[in-house]
Amino acid sequence: MQASKSHTVKPYLGSRLKSSTLSIAILALLGGTTIPAHAIQLYVDTQTQQVFTSPGANRIKLSEFEEVNEAVGKVPAEEVKALETKLRQKKKKAELKAAEELTAALTPKENWSDRISLRGYSQLRYSQPISGDSANIASPGDRFISDNQNFGIRRARVILSGQVTDHLYVYIQPEFNSGPDAGDLQGGKVQLRDFYSDISFDDKREYRIRAGISKVPYGFEILQSSQNRLAMDRADAVNIASRDERDMGLMFYWAPAHIRDRFRDLVRSGLKGSGDYGVFGLGVYNGQGLNRVELNDNLHTAARLTYPFKFDNGQFFEAGVSALSGKYVPRSSAISVGGANVTPKFDSRGLRDERVGLHAVLYPQPFGLQGEWNWGNSPQLSTDRKEIKSATLNGGYVQAMYKLDNAFGSWMPYIKWQRYDGSEKFSTNTPKSHVRETEIGVEWQPMPELELVLAYANMDRTNVGTFVPALNGYRQVKADMLRAQLQWNF
Repeated sequence: MQASKSHTVKPYLGSRLKSSTLSIAILALLGGTTIPAHAIQLYVDTQTQQVFTSPGANRIKLSEFEEVNEAVGKVPAEEVKALETKLRQKKKKAELKAAEELTAALTPKENWSDRISLRGYSQLRYSQPISGDSANIASPGDRFISDNQNFGIRRARVILSGQVTDHLYVYIQPEFNSGPDAGDLQGGKVQLRDFYSDISFDDKREYRIRAGISKVPYGFEILQSSQNRLAMDRADAVNIASRDERDMGLMFYWAPAHIRDRFRDLVRSGLKGSGDYGVFGLGVYNGQGLNRVELNDNLHTAARLTYPFKFDNGQFFEAGVSALSGKYVPRSSAISVGGANVTPKFDSRGLRDERVGLHAVLYPQPFGLQGEWNWGNSPQLSTDRKEIKSATLNGGYVQAMYKLDNAFGSWMPYIKWQRYDGSEKFSTNTPKSHVRETEIGVEWQPMPELELVLAYANMDRTNVGTFVPALNGYRQVKADMLRAQLQWNF
């Protein structure tokens, strides 16, 4: 054999040269034997990939091989097999690791924004007085109740929400058709309705703090979304506790995980639940109302205890108690009393604002009943119209409904009766309101994304928006209304 020529290593060189793979030969040589004088050295050309037995340009030494006889220096077959198995396993492990690294590199990283969902709903209303004092009828719960109103977007909501981490949930809800306000004929304003985060302290999220702008934990209708409510408006007696239902503060909620699921199911199943506000809720908040400046260094406190029972026959029944307390700073303006302009006086530090309420709901399966009642004290214009001071209030509502599902969709006829005697604290000068109202209607849901409500209302209520000097007070108005609402969910 000539050292100056390239060739392929053959199995015999004079006597037989070991014919295993290069890797096995190397492992055999590492067994501790010394390289004899007649060992063969192999070199590979890095450009042509040819093998040589002598060094040269571009050649890299591979190793040295010893000449062996058939019976001398032969690696046992079982060792060769074991070495080959070891090499295959090592190669397979390397391939698996490379595949895992490639998969990880190609998999997009999850961002918190991927957990945010977008949904919403809107309500188009039409109200028409059909008898009574239609020129003066008005309601704090619906600015479209008026002799000169026709169509109106009562609510236009878009909701961003999501469990962005294991312990942080966010919820943002603006209203896109706020207004018109008193003295302002312009509607279509954007205003925050909710902007809060739920901070959980355990893996099941049974204990949580809600921070930001959110609903006040009081009653049932206040917490029930207008998207799910059956009747057109919330009852005055309950809603006056927190107009717009929301305020700025910190709320604590607790409920076992399976009860949280039950609260959610009562909404998803179309049974008109209030949503998940815990079995127990406790909150501190400013107390002046949604998006209103705090006017005294005094926080309101609210607490609520409720439980949704499930009977053996599948019937759901919920009952609870609520309370709130604080000091409210009213708004006042000049009114004409006995021919003289008078601005009612009050304690600028705020007036006592407190109440306690009870609620009970027999969910419509198919027949249902719902009711709330509360008693308390709240700022109210005095009978001589010269001052505002805390006065008693009481009122509530009772509602009966029936759920019917057929080929044409889901139907729910209802009748709601309400009464209230007490302060309208969020109106200027906090006049006393006297309400007696009955509403009869039906909700038809032909598909999950569409709802139509038709209703008749017999109203006897105080027009708290206008002081009438000739009456030395506020006008009591009776009227009959036909009302319709189209709601679409998306």
